[in-house]
Amino acid sequence: IPGAYAEQVKQQLKRLNRLEESLLMLSKIDAGTLPLKREKVDLYTVLNLAADNLNDLLRKNHIAVEIPENGSIEFWGDLEWTMEALINLIKNCMEHSKPGGVVYCNYSGNPLYVEIQVWDDGEGFDTEDLPHLFDRFYRGRCAASDGIGIGLALARSIFELQNGTITAYNLQNGGACFEIRMYSH
Repeated sequence: IPGAYAEQVKQQLKRLNRLEESLLMLSKIDAGTLPLKREKVDLYTVLNLAADNLNDLLRKNHIAVEIPENGSIEFWGDLEWTMEALINLIKNCMEHSKPGGVVYCNYSGNPLYVEIQVWDDGEGFDTEDLPHLFDRFYRGRCAASDGIGIGLALARSIFELQNGTITAYNLQNGGACFEIRMYSH
């Protein structure tokens, strides 16, 4: 029993640490003091870095991530923070996929904006949850048990700080989709 108890305490401490880091980040965003770089960010690279960060978790849940190579498409932004936001989206999709499922990513660009899509083959968003998905501390009906309702709010703030938008919707054949647009000007 002591070993199991120690593991529980360790997990709770990790969760509290994540909560503290997320709240600190949100406070910095609110205060306008989150340092953001302005550099060329390659979409294929940032999506792969985000997926790599979740490698252990994805393997444990038997979920694959598919990222096509659509050539070099870039936007001016912050690689680290964009990766952080994408980690939250991929993780959310992973949590709503069945074992053996896939989280799909795609990206494209035009003269006005670059676009990233991240979607899963799960049940999709609950219609009642859709208007509140990006609200702080909002936890949907099917939210992961260890979630604190900050990940999607944080992702939205990070994209908005870089002149971007994020929307969420259900796909016609089931599954949830996040769509990000990063505007040039």
